[in-house]
Amino acid sequence: MRFSKVARSALVLVLLCAALSAYSADTKTAAMIISIPKGDPFLNLAYSGLEKLGKDKGIKTKIIEALDKSEYAEQIRSMAELGTNPIYVVWDDLGAAALEVAPDFPNTKFIILDAYVITNLKNVKTVVVEPGEASFIAGFVAANTTKTNRVAFVGSMDMPVINKFKVGFEAGVHYGNPKVKVESVYIGNANDPVKGQEIAKMVIGDGADVVMHAANKAGLGVIKGCEEKKVKAIGVDDWQGDISPVVFWSALKDIAGAVYKSGESVLDGTFQPGMTSFGVKSGIKLYDERDFNKLDKALQAKVLQLVSDMKSGKVTVSGK
Repeated sequence: MRFSKVARSALVLVLLCAALSAYSADTKTAAMIISIPKGDPFLNLAYSGLEKLGKDKGIKTKIIEALDKSEYAEQIRSMAELGTNPIYVVWDDLGAAALEVAPDFPNTKFIILDAYVITNLKNVKTVVVEPGEASFIAGFVAANTTKTNRVAFVGSMDMPVINKFKVGFEAGVHYGNPKVKVESVYIGNANDPVKGQEIAKMVIGDGADVVMHAANKAGLGVIKGCEEKKVKAIGVDDWQGDISPVVFWSALKDIAGAVYKSGESVLDGTFQPGMTSFGVKSGIKLYDERDFNKLDKALQAKVLQLVSDMKSGKVTVSGK
């Protein structure tokens, strides 16, 4: 059955109302609106931060799938009209839609995640966790691990956030060993593990024996391709060593902590609009100790020195 745009919009509002109808009028609710189906590793990590906030602060939390780009603004508006506060949106397109809606709801706080969106609106906060720094360290480790002097980066799509992973990884590789060559490619889809697996096998066929991905759900396919070809893989965002034994390192992106802290500021009245960037100097985790402990002692010492130099400013990540 096909619905007109008006009918679909009405249905969206009805469903949202039904979803929240069980809440009492004085119950606080926070929601995260996403643009791809549930199951993406990065979104799972982000929502885990919101779930923890809800548990700690005694508020309701919701995750809303907004899969039709033409209705982004309308779905955000519907949540605001229901009294949801804060409202998180993820990535650039939903961020742009939030900027359209936010002026009509000055008492609602909108938090844009993982997008470099700049605005002067007093009720909008943009939160990013700088991926380039963790990727730089991952590249450094890759350069000190490869046996073929060829490594690869596989990104989901050519977009600002993914490009920061790419630039950081490439710079880290070259800093670790200028003789190591990096092949960087894009899958073109963040939600296609099959294509991710194919791309991984392609770069491995070109000689790469360490492959890093920044490819969301498609990255699971990249890891699978590395497993099939028995080469080392580098995970992203969360620790991915539990996915496959070939994942020997993960470039962490503590978006869960950023979600928690930004939402907490709404609840305790310390919310500040504008851009907040979490990086190495803010003390976030850039790698997992389980991976670090498996490195040989010499490489461990090099990694610790690198992190120290990054904190002091002696080493900076290009493209940051």
